[in-house]
Amino acid sequence: MVTTLYRSEEFLLKRFHIGTPRRSSGVVLLGLVLLLVSACGPTHLDPRWSSIMSMDGGDSVLLAFGDRLSLIDTDDGTPVELVDAEGDVRLDDQGNPRVWEVINTTGGQTRFYAAPVILDENTLLAASYDMRLLEVDFPVARVDGASAALGQNIVASPLVDGDFIYVGLSDRDLVALNADDMTEAWRVPTGHGVWAEPTIVEDTLYFTSMDHFLYAVDKTSGEEIWRTNLQGASTARPVYEDGYLYVGSFAKKVHKIDAESGEIVAEFPTSEWVWNAPALVDGTLYVGDLSGMVYAVNADDMTADWQTKAATRAIAPTPLVTENVVVVGSRDQNVYWLNRDSGEVVNQKAVAGEVLANLLLVEPSEQSDVQESLVIVSTSAPQELLVAFTLERGQRVWAYGR
Repeated sequence: MVTTLYRSEEFLLKRFHIGTPRRSSGVVLLGLVLLLVSACGPTHLDPRWSSIMSMDGGDSVLLAFGDRLSLIDTDDGTPVELVDAEGDVRLDDQGNPRVWEVINTTGGQTRFYAAPVILDENTLLAASYDMRLLEVDFPVARVDGASAALGQNIVASPLVDGDFIYVGLSDRDLVALNADDMTEAWRVPTGHGVWAEPTIVEDTLYFTSMDHFLYAVDKTSGEEIWRTNLQGASTARPVYEDGYLYVGSFAKKVHKIDAESGEIVAEFPTSEWVWNAPALVDGTLYVGDLSGMVYAVNADDMTADWQTKAATRAIAPTPLVTENVVVVGSRDQNVYWLNRDSGEVVNQKAVAGEVLANLLLVEPSEQSDVQESLVIVSTSAPQELLVAFTLERGQRVWAYGR
């Protein structure tokens, strides 16, 4: 009975008081909602999205998907081997090379939906869906233990800043933990969940919530400075530049907000809900929405430089913006390259699954063996969790699956 209820789109609409989307685009949210609320019942549903982050100066990609974290070589898409302090490959009991992989089986709902954050040179902090923050010893790929048990599921990456670790909780509230012992320092009550990483600007912490509000609080005390109604739920991290915040919402808008007062000074209408943060590059906001549209919006007056119907289904990730192209991934199992000046689709490549995670750009460097700029794409298909394409030609270089 519980599972049946949570499979209905009506549950999402009533739960978060949002308007009805067109089914072709809005249904993208159901997968996330099913997983967030499944803790209320006996059934855990397997995740179908991932998160990735660049490590070692672009030499590897850390993939968070399902019950594990995996480190993948960006040069050839193979798992990174574990080495000891002398640089020798570690071997298992059968004499086979060990690879960098963290599989956490302590708890029936240990799932990773967000990439870890770096605590220090040797430690990662990973948010698990089963209400815990886990400290991971990076050199040996081992969980040292649960650093904090927070009582609610977690789907967004925490934010580490000075003495505090800020964590959004999926049902309601944002908590600040003392970085030294992981005890709760304070919390900000919210009406519904916090599904996106916060943003810090000087002494102020900004974050969105599914309760429709964008919050500004003192980053040390948690005291509220202001809150602004976005007219719809938001799962997007606020983006800051030159005194203004830019954030998308389920109100089918991108909002420009005065960071000091919280006043909405301008809005840009989109065709459908905006799931993720815009990319703000050289005064232009690049935004995807759940109808498959991509927009280039002048951040000054919030008017469109161009808009393109790139995909047939939702574009959830933040667009990846380079010197000449904008790259987006879609639920229609395609990756699109758009001309940055005109918005024209100039390349399109198919992948095995839906693209819901943000893309990575890996550039050649002294730390990396990569010889050509690569776009790293993560999909929902286990057989093709990561795919690397060349930036310029869109040529498939390698794919990684489990």
